[in-house]
Amino acid sequence: MHYQVSLLLLFSAATLPAQDFSGTYTGTYNGDPVVMKLTTTTANTYTGTINDSQTTYAVAAQSTGKNLKGTCTEKSLGLNMQLTGVLNGANLSLNLSMMGAVITFELKKAGAQVAVVAATPAPIPSDARRDPAVVGRWTHQSNYNSGYGQGSMSSESVMIFYADGRLADGGSRTVTSGSDWSGSSSDQGSGVVEGVVWYTKDRQLYLQSTANGQTETQLLGKYYIEDGKMLITAQGGNKMLLYKG
Repeated sequence: MHYQVSLLLLFSAATLPAQDFSGTYTGTYNGDPVVMKLTTTTANTYTGTINDSQTTYAVAAQSTGKNLKGTCTEKSLGLNMQLTGVLNGANLSLNLSMMGAVITFELKKAGAQVAVVAATPAPIPSDARRDPAVVGRWTHQSNYNSGYGQGSMSSESVMIFYADGRLADGGSRTVTSGSDWSGSSSDQGSGVVEGVVWYTKDRQLYLQSTANGQTETQLLGKYYIEDGKMLITAQGGNKMLLYKG
């Protein structure tokens, strides 16, 4: 599966409208049928299985908005893979990664009936504004090296801040390599994130989400912009560097 790191995930950010991942998903990988079943355990937490024609993997995952993140394990083979996924309607793009190698599945939720309801964002606070310096296309870059010569991975993901407060997923690109192999993947992004807006106040950057009549606000952190770079420092001290353009 291809590995995608979206800025919405990296922000851990936003309290986005939650989607229900429970159910049965079907697809193929290299011509082999694949079935994934997920059951809700607690709010936004799931357990289940992934089956191909030969093996059953145990899944444990959590969701944030339309994003899924967790583990996929086959104990008898000693396989423990990281799982990420993005649910768009009834279509689930699922990614499994281990030691720099990435496998991509495209699955469809069985019996899904998708109703698209555009959420109308709530007004932002009267003392908030939208700093023009934030407006634009911003890219986050990350790199991983196994440290044992077994593989490396570099990725970049794009978020677009519009002047009217809308926010868009601008896609991602990942390159993996090892001693005798290499690969790359890309995603065009899902576009404008419905029901989510951004604003600034006292040099702090906020996301505000509205769904089912409920509005929630998430502080991303204090931001500093200079020479085409934006540094966001979260309340816990974690920092994220973004490049404009």
